[in-house]
Formats: sequence, structure tokens, C-alpha cells
Amino acid sequence: MIRALIAVTLALATPAAAQNTRSLDGGISPPAYIDQLSWLVGSWAGTGMGAEVAETYSAAFGGRITGHFTMADGKGGIRFTEIVDYVPVGQSLAFRVRHFNPDMSGWEDQTGKPVVFPLVAIEKDRWFFDGMTIERTGPDTLTTWVRISQKGVEKEVPFQLFRRR
Repeated sequence: MIRALIAVTLALATPAAAQNTRSLDGGISPPAYIDQLSWLVGSWAGTGMGAEVAETYSAAFGGRITGHFTMADGKGGIRFTEIVDYVPVGQSLAFRVRHFNPDMSGWEDQTGKPVVFPLVAIEKDRWFFDGMTIERTGPDTLTTWVRISQKGVEKEVPFQLFRRR
């Protein structure tokens, strides 16, 4: 009986423990300010989705932290690039992104608007945006989790990066 109870408890606990992203689900973003993300400033490199990736963030300017992300195609070229920024929204923050193909045509050209991830929660070294989480795993390491949908199946994809010196 006890073994069965432990097995059920572990089975129920596993999905919650494995969940690295969250949704705002109509809630209100918590208070936050841009300087709380100043640790991101600089250049980062690593892997994600089976590819080499790099991202760079500027120091806060005009109330936002702006950067770019690039994913290699594994053949000496680029799969895609993103222009990103962390911006104040009311008393909170949001992460915004626009994606570009190697020829600089934009994925969001139809709408002309970025994809926006409002802040959901901050817990110690984890910043939960709606569908994306940044986790500071060390002074010079981070993991970004992104919820993506492929062929109707949602999954969380990690991008593990280290600060370039």
C-alpha cells in the first residue's frame, strides 16, 4: 500500500517538477524593473535545439535591454536570427522578439508586430515569462526554456549558454 502511494505521488509530482515554463493565463504580471536583468548584459554562446546558438545583450538604454540571438544551421550558415528586447510594461516587464530568416525576411512580416512574452513570476534566479523562462544557473551560465509547438505537440526546449569572455 505504501509503495503504491509513493508511486502515485511521484507520478503526480513529476509533471510539475518537469515544467520549466509557465503561462500568465489572464493573471497580472508582477512588479519588476529592467535593472533586475542587468546580469544578462554581454555575449553568450551555447547550444539549443541541437544547434550552436549565440546571443548578445546591450546595457539598459532608453529603459530597455536590447539584444540579438542567432542559431547556426550546422553547415557554416545561419538558420535564423532574432532581435529581442526586455521592456517595461506598466509596473512589470515583457520579453519581445522578432524572427528573421537568413535573407532578413521577417517571420512576423504579416502582422509587423513582435511576439510578446509578459512576465509571469520571478523566483530566485528564474524569470518566468509567458512561454519562456530564463534561469541563471551560475555567475556565467544560464538556461533559457522556450515552449514551442511542433506538429500540434507542445514541448519545452532548453538553450544552455555560457558567458563569452
